[in-house]
Amino acid sequence: MLCVQVAIASSVDDIVRLRNAGKLALAEQEASALLQSAISDANPKLKANALYEIALNAMERNNYPLAHQHLSQANSIYQDLGDELSMANTYRQIGLAHRFQSNYVTALEYLYTAFAIYQSKGSAQDKASINSSIGLVLEKMGQFNEAAYYHQQSLETNYALDDTSGIASDLYNLADLRRLLGDYALALDYFKQALVIDEASGNKKNIAYSCYKIGYVNMNMGNYILAEQYMRRAHSLFIEIGAKRDIDWALTGLSDLALKLGKITDAESSINGVILRAEKNGYKSLLVDAYQTLIEIKIEQEQYDKALVLIEGAIALAESIEELHHVSQLLALQVNVLEALNDVKNAFVALKRQKQLDESLFDQRRLNALASTQAQTEFIRRANQISLLEQQQALQRVKSANEREHRRHLLFGFALLLLTAFLFYARRVQSRYTQKLKREVKARTLQLQKANEELSALSLTDKLTGLRNRRFIESHIDADISSVVRKHRQAPHHSGLTEADLCLFVIDLDYFKQINDTFGHAAGDRVLQQTATRLTSIFRESDYVVRWGGEEFVAVARFIDREHAMNLASRIVEDIQNIPFMLTEEVDQTVTCSVGFACFPFHQHNESKHDFSELFTAADHCLYAAKAAGRNQWIGVTNILEAAALPLPTTLAELEALSKQNLIAMASST
Repeated sequence: MLCVQVAIASSVDDIVRLRNAGKLALAEQEASALLQSAISDANPKLKANALYEIALNAMERNNYPLAHQHLSQANSIYQDLGDELSMANTYRQIGLAHRFQSNYVTALEYLYTAFAIYQSKGSAQDKASINSSIGLVLEKMGQFNEAAYYHQQSLETNYALDDTSGIASDLYNLADLRRLLGDYALALDYFKQALVIDEASGNKKNIAYSCYKIGYVNMNMGNYILAEQYMRRAHSLFIEIGAKRDIDWALTGLSDLALKLGKITDAESSINGVILRAEKNGYKSLLVDAYQTLIEIKIEQEQYDKALVLIEGAIALAESIEELHHVSQLLALQVNVLEALNDVKNAFVALKRQKQLDESLFDQRRLNALASTQAQTEFIRRANQISLLEQQQALQRVKSANEREHRRHLLFGFALLLLTAFLFYARRVQSRYTQKLKREVKARTLQLQKANEELSALSLTDKLTGLRNRRFIESHIDADISSVVRKHRQAPHHSGLTEADLCLFVIDLDYFKQINDTFGHAAGDRVLQQTATRLTSIFRESDYVVRWGGEEFVAVARFIDREHAMNLASRIVEDIQNIPFMLTEEVDQTVTCSVGFACFPFHQHNESKHDFSELFTAADHCLYAAKAAGRNQWIGVTNILEAAALPLPTTLAELEALSKQNLIAMASST
């Protein structure tokens, strides 16, 4: 029997070794042979192990339906055998397969089920692996703080075990979190450390992933030569191991890079090939990425009509697989294309749809947080059920022991004495353990708070300009709105009320795309950085100045008199226009901007409360009116006298008509 177990372990180890070396064809042959041997010998454990390895081979080739099929079969056998640890391994892989298919809530359910088993029966390595897996899913759900915590737990365990492969994986995952938060320098450092360890282990797929990410970060940092070297190496390695989806994933990145380098023909040819293969193989998520790259190519070629057709198709596809963040990005591209075609009306419709979707995504992130909490709660509930069952079993054993002791009167007193001594000792041990646990929890809580504060600061800051981002203003503005409403309510008839208003400004640089097209994205970045500097010099430190997205900025003058709003709007337009911007070391150029603003409360003599979305929309519509009126100017509303005026129109003529009807008080620089 021992010889058979050794032979089984040896066969499984061979499959794992071949798979890690990128020799998938040989790994698949070994796994198939192992399955046939198990069937011939009627060995259920060997059959389950073979099915498990076949499933992992399928996942390596991104064939998730086949992986699900074999994992389910293996898990059924493990359940019959009562092999809980193997069941946990299977649950973890099923969870990872769901993660790759974007079924994040389902993935968490399987992963927490595995976590419950690992807590009582798993090794330290098992616990590190499940922590890492949970962190990956939480990251995809937008729960960055929680993801960082789980990855850090995995890293600490792997470091204690001196598991270099696990350390590399954790560094890779933490690096990707930093990349998502815009901290490219630290992300690059982590990815490079992971690559060094991957190189030593010889795992081709891990090497390819690390190379691709290093290339991608370098591309975002403008280091195009280095980016191409790393991305091409990743592409070659994916070809070697036959990972079809990853091959085209790397090609999509190379197409993006070719577009940035101005190699439009190469980029278009490459991405068209990716689209054909993605359609054939059903890689829908990859297909959306590829469409987005092709759309940007068509915009670069000024083929706006073709870009619009592609955008509509891509939006429908992204909606069908519920990748709503891609839908938002595609709507933003649609706004840019419609604006380039001077179709202001439809551009506004697309922008309104995008903003509604962004609000929906914000709500979805809340639901994801609830879902992850629910999954964790379910894990605790199940763990508690297991604990209760163990207690019942323990009580039953005690009852049986007492019955036996009752028949042995001479030993009863001695047993009672032993039991009392044991309980006293257990209480002392428990007390010491509790104190130790409290100290560890306190130390861990302080560490986690520090990490959360660091991640929170990063997630609220725009990396390029150093300004706060839209998430910051969305998380702070509600308190200011409530404060303003309270001040207006407390002042009878608003007599003597000063510095009690909010004025929100939406600032958009005019013809910004022409700067990127003519002088490159580096020049555009310089303009955005200089704009940030000028805006912060206009507003007070207590005001909010944020980069809203692209070339659009938002400023909130807090607790001022609304009569000052026109002076601030004039200063913004004049300061942007009067001093040329440095585009390159040799080239300076004048840049203009358009500004829309609105003041809050809307109804100065009416205390009804409105939310931030309504305030922003009012200012945004004034911005649209300023752009439609010829740009390089400002338009704003200082008061809205009747709620019937909302939502505001998006042309100067319509705003002036409302003003003549005494429905609003507005002003403009024209």
